[in-house]
Parts: sequence; structure tokens; C-alpha cells
Amino acid sequence: MQQKNATAVRYLKLLGYPTKSIRQALRWLTGIHDKQIADQSGFSRPKITHNINGARANISVQMAIAEIWNVPREEIFENARHDPE
Repeated sequence: MQQKNATAVRYLKLLGYPTKSIRQALRWLTGIHDKQIADQSGFSRPKITHNINGARANISVQMAIAEIWNVPREEIFENARHDPE
């Protein structure tokens, strides 16, 4: 599955889609939404949503999201600023 998700992200980038939009699309492409990510990762749903939307940039949260979506963190959070907790 990682191969398919990572490939989809790369193609969307090549087509010129912003990274933030790609993250938002991954919710639908993977079928794994914020609540499921929160349940699996142990982080709160608002914290997950803030990181996906780009309002926050916690590396631990980003790593959890990327792992659950089976995409390398650098592919979907490459330009995110760091916000320690």
C-alpha cells in the first residue's frame, strides 16, 4: 500500500497540487480520516486536524499521520514549519 500512496502523492505533486491539498486528499484516497488517525496514534483529533491542515507542525504527529497513511513524512510535510507541541 505504501507504494501506491507514495506514488499518488508524487503524481499529484508533479501535477502542481500544493502539499496541503494533497494531505487533505489523502483522507479520501486512503479512507483513513482524522478520527481514525487519532484513535490509532493516541494524539487528539484536533491535533491531527491542525497538522493535516498546516496550522501546526509537530514532527511526532506528522510521523504518526504519515505512518498510518503509509507515505514518507517528507513527501507530505516537506515545507511545514516546526511547532514543538
